[in-house]
Amino acid sequence: MYKLLKAGFFRLRKEIIFWLFIFMTIGITGYTLYRYSTNSGAILDAFVNEFVMYIGLFIAIFVSIYVGKEHSEGIIRNKIIVRTQ
Repeated sequence: MYKLLKAGFFRLRKEIIFWLFIFMTIGITGYTLYRYSTNSGAILDAFVNEFVMYIGLFIAIFVSIYVGKEHSEGIIRNKIIVRTQ
């Protein structure tokens, strides 16, 4: 199981979409921090609530793309076959 997890993380590190979502998340965080820091009455609660919405959206999109790609390439089927033997 450790080898499968290690291979999955290695494959993930080479994905362009993964890095795109990482940089988009960092950019959105920086933008919302800047926007809330310019307001004199900025509340941390409002920042966290807005940021959680973006994180949830990014995670949902990335997971659907990643799982769809693994399913179409047959990687999930191969992992199940290897695991049951």
